[in-house]
Amino acid sequence: MTLISHRFKPPKKTENKKWETVKFLIEHGFYYQHIYENVEVKKSGIIVYENYAQYPENIKEAKEFVEKYKEQAQKVE
Repeated sequence: MTLISHRFKPPKKTENKKWETVKFLIEHGFYYQHIYENVEVKKSGIIVYENYAQYPENIKEAKEFVEKYKEQAQKVE
């Protein structure tokens, strides 16, 4: 069993392509937690997180998403 954030909105049971996308994201450490478009470290050492990234709905976008936000993925065991 995999625990996923309450923010996850499951696709319809018949939407197989969307379920493949969900599986791909989870396999790469994205459990529908908040992902930020901008992460900046200020000179003072404070980390600033800005703007939530939108989770993708197809596999092509998911591959780009994983590559772009890989530093924010949770570790996959």
